[in-house]
Amino acid sequence: MKVSGLTLTFAILILVVGSSAQDGHKQLPNAPSAQPSPDAAWQSDATTAQAPESGANSPSPAASLNASSTGRMRSLGVGDKFRYYFTETYFQPGAYIGPAFRAGLRMANPPGTGPTKYPKEWSQGAEAFGRNYGDAFAERAASHTATFVVGAILKEDPRYIRSSSHSFLARSFHAVSFAFVDRSDSEHCMPAVSHFAGAAAGGFIGNAYLPDGFNNATHAGQRTAIGFGSIAAANLFQEFAPSMPRPVRTFFSLIGR
Repeated sequence: MKVSGLTLTFAILILVVGSSAQDGHKQLPNAPSAQPSPDAAWQSDATTAQAPESGANSPSPAASLNASSTGRMRSLGVGDKFRYYFTETYFQPGAYIGPAFRAGLRMANPPGTGPTKYPKEWSQGAEAFGRNYGDAFAERAASHTATFVVGAILKEDPRYIRSSSHSFLARSFHAVSFAFVDRSDSEHCMPAVSHFAGAAAGGFIGNAYLPDGFNNATHAGQRTAIGFGSIAAANLFQEFAPSMPRPVRTFFSLIGR
């Protein structure tokens, strides 16, 4: 889990730096992310939404949640947020491929050492893969569900909004800071409480079934921190995906959160 989060973050940064160095003199294209999510069909700053690039895949059915007749990002009602959550959590390939990728990484490099190392029933064989896959899927679903519930109660907008800057550092800071401070339904900045709640839910749900030594508060806190870091990494991906080659965008959209 730790490996996958760090790998995603560093790979995104390396790719973006290379792309920026090659195309730094060009204006960034108004292309959508290849990530199959409702946000991916629209490039937007805090007040405008731009249409997808020519030749891009058609937007998902939920993509219309980002548009309005005035061109502004329209506010989402509870029903819209539920559809957004359900699509993001269950109706995209990454929802099922990502947990498999994480399960494989965990089995290839089991956590713990010595007497606290993962037991064989969690690190060897098909049944172990099933257990790790189930854990990764449950962690993701719990995180997304808590994010949706808390966000709906506090009226947080669940969509990531790309920066309007062309500066690599400014866009990176915007993406990372969006994990801590996001936007309300009324388009004002607010603490991203739903992100903290989602990370905590994903981190602590494993205490219900993980093996002894990994079902305590310490490990849950570590998983929570990694989950929150994954939110920042996902923001970086959405911010810089338009400048990535399509195969790379697709790969990260399938293995990421």
